[in-house]
Amino acid sequence: ANKESWGQEYKQYVDPKIVKAGYLIKNGESWLIQPAVEDKGVTFAWVEESDITNFPYFKYLNDRDYKPQYFNANYDSQFLAQRQIKRKGKIVAEPWFASNIEFTDSDSSSKLVTSGNMKQIDDGNSPRCNHCIVFPVDKKAKPLPIDDTAIDHYRNALSDFQKKSPFDKDWGVLKEDRPVFYYHDSKSNTVGFFGQSPNFRIPYSPEGNGHATTVADFIPKDLTKIGLVDLADAIFGWVKRETDKEKLPDGVDKQRAGRVFITDAIYQSDKDGIWYENNPVTPQILASPKPTCFPHYLVQPEENNPDAHPSQLKHYANQPIQDTVIRGHKLYWHKGSNPDFKLPPPPAPKKVIDLQKKVLDTQTPQVSDTQITLIRPIKKGVTFKFNIHFENLSDVELGALLWVLDIAQNDNYCLSLGMGKPLGLGAVKIEPILYLSNRNKRYENLFDSKNSYWQKGEEETNKDISDYVSKFENYMLKKLDYTGNFRNLCRIKMLLAMLSWPGIKDVERNTRYMEIERDCSKHHIGQCKQKDKKINEYKERPVLPNPLDVMGIKIECERPFPSLSKKSIEQQTELFLEDQEVDAKVVDIQVKEGKKLKTTIIYEIQGSDCSAKEETYKPVSLAVGDILKVSIVKAQGKSIRKVKRV
Repeated sequence: ANKESWGQEYKQYVDPKIVKAGYLIKNGESWLIQPAVEDKGVTFAWVEESDITNFPYFKYLNDRDYKPQYFNANYDSQFLAQRQIKRKGKIVAEPWFASNIEFTDSDSSSKLVTSGNMKQIDDGNSPRCNHCIVFPVDKKAKPLPIDDTAIDHYRNALSDFQKKSPFDKDWGVLKEDRPVFYYHDSKSNTVGFFGQSPNFRIPYSPEGNGHATTVADFIPKDLTKIGLVDLADAIFGWVKRETDKEKLPDGVDKQRAGRVFITDAIYQSDKDGIWYENNPVTPQILASPKPTCFPHYLVQPEENNPDAHPSQLKHYANQPIQDTVIRGHKLYWHKGSNPDFKLPPPPAPKKVIDLQKKVLDTQTPQVSDTQITLIRPIKKGVTFKFNIHFENLSDVELGALLWVLDIAQNDNYCLSLGMGKPLGLGAVKIEPILYLSNRNKRYENLFDSKNSYWQKGEEETNKDISDYVSKFENYMLKKLDYTGNFRNLCRIKMLLAMLSWPGIKDVERNTRYMEIERDCSKHHIGQCKQKDKKINEYKERPVLPNPLDVMGIKIECERPFPSLSKKSIEQQTELFLEDQEVDAKVVDIQVKEGKKLKTTIIYEIQGSDCSAKEETYKPVSLAVGDILKVSIVKAQGKSIRKVKRV
């Protein structure tokens, strides 16, 4: 952990000296923890699996059907002792171990708790060899409430492991009377960090109460203002949700209907049949996004260097939080007209020996049924027709819509629709025809005299859609205060690179997913050791390269947006935004007496090229030299003019 930038943050909360154990209590809608009794200063101890014998229902870590378990058990306090754990000759921990474990039917006993075996493959050995015994309930101790928001964040971050038996798919470890491990600082009124084992997963919580920092916190502040209405909102409508911290300004609508309506696509023709195969096929298994992989999700200082040292990486616990931002929108590479998307057949069965049953058996690696789906893809060359109706769009708004459709009709690009996009499915070309409604003509006659249909007044326009596209591009350039070519912006070039058709040629080398067990004989990320046959490509935390680098395009582009380069991040952190919270040092306090006492506080803020002021008519208890948090009220570029105390 010392080699990784987030190691110390994690150690702060999972130090075995301060992690405690207890039992869950459900009180109405609230959850509490009843602490376990302390024995020699601890509320739980470790138990070596080799000390657990003669119990027919116990599943060992290397059993094929292993899963976490809970048992009533007793331990002998006189055999409770500390053991030193050394790494490279240094003592790194001195945990307590219990022995002479006996199982019992008494519910008032201690509880033996087993955890995940951390096996990466079914026929491998578990790297773990210990379990935990939680001491009995301390009925004299005061129950500790668990923070409600921390529970919400815990439930939202449940892993697949935490959703399987014996845990609940919606609540994880939260079940009445179940043993639980937790961290409590003895200062706050509630518990924020808890889990099913002593090494529980923790979110980064700036206030230390379990309220997790999320990806949304790394969106630049000027993009998250609740009253902001951008082009996408204006075209497709919005619903603004107020928060306790931010209310809608006066005159700002909470919601507005969209002005674009898209119909179903109706089949028109095909070149060689409609269906890819007559029967449904199983695609490769796709997992949900993993925002915890911060080298991919957050802008890194060494963006173009996939070998950046882990200690240099920006993560969710970085302070100040403005040091980095999320990378942007997630898109998937096209993989040509014949992508390899089918799930490969399972490996041949392997012979294994069950050490408990002493039986020779065959084992076929299985994939969970919940991960498998069936689809019936459409063949390439099938055409559909659909309509996009719009009303009351300005020329700029219509230009934004046509800008996307203009790219989609270009032979060099494709958009993606439907499921299976990461596998290369759903690449489409769209050929738009623009019709504009003639309002006068629509209401002069009830019927269209030529076709005996309702008179809609819609006419195919002779106006080139590029006129509308140009108005959109010019509008964006003006907003960015940029005089160059809109399509030469780095962000636009990267978008076009991702949409390029037929996409990356060498998929295996450039756009495949990384693997935990990658064959060293194939192209791999990282360095395989001499005797290694497989490598964990995630181990060294490689930074995700930008799309232009993946395609090998070395073209100069402009970056009025926050850049992906180290230089641009430094520039970005020097620019200040309204509502941004920063540290400020009091350098002067000016008091003006009159009808009303007026106090002006002068602050010095690192990075600002001028002093900031705060005016108040209330008494203040500050002194020159004090450092405190302030919120920016007025700023321009690198200059903070006006602030208020948080």
